[in-house]
Amino acid sequence: MHHVWIVEDDFRVAQIHQDFVQAMKGFKVTENIRMGNELIEKLAQAEQLPAIILTDLYIPDVEKGSLITHIRQKYPAIYVIVISAATEVALIKEVVHLGIFDYIIKPFEQQRLEQAFNKYKQTIAIYQQSANVTQRDLDSLFYNAVVNKIVEDETFVKGIDAHTLQTVKDIFEKEQQNELTASQLSELIGSSRSTARRYLEYLVSEQFLEMISIYGSVGRPERKYVYRGTYEQN
Repeated sequence: MHHVWIVEDDFRVAQIHQDFVQAMKGFKVTENIRMGNELIEKLAQAEQLPAIILTDLYIPDVEKGSLITHIRQKYPAIYVIVISAATEVALIKEVVHLGIFDYIIKPFEQQRLEQAFNKYKQTIAIYQQSANVTQRDLDSLFYNAVVNKIVEDETFVKGIDAHTLQTVKDIFEKEQQNELTASQLSELIGSSRSTARRYLEYLVSEQFLEMISIYGSVGRPERKYVYRGTYEQN
């Protein structure tokens, strides 16, 4: 379970962010903090540091990027995701140079936060898989935004993120999952069942997967999505 701390002075907005995080499998909000100095104290006293901190830039008792600077200097292993309404280029450039993991502009859809968390899981997986990485692994980290734009330009499919799409394909190709339901995939990628189904249906349209219906004795048929290479061999 990956622990997440939220730093947001508006308790209503903080609750929305918490609900978004709690809806994703594998993540749990363990602190919901209003002030910057409160965060600094809790970090210093924590028995278990968070994996991710979601923070606004405008926290009443601290100067803009100073809180991020403190986190990055004292706790470099923590991934910082900024969630802010600020869109000034100079300010964003400043915090990006401080080493934030992602920047999300308010207001945003839950799917955008899912993308950030999926990228985090991919990053952790790459770092833990072995002593060395491939160029493809690094490209998936450093060129994720470019790949996303290519997918948007080429497919024009709303709601399909390039990183998540590649993750789903890798599950079938690399992890040798020959067939999955939407429920099973949602558990593997930490998303809702409807999000998982959207990616599966897209891959059916791309002829990467084949959808088959399994009829039981009662109830509606169950949809299973089969890796097309396996399906054609059979």
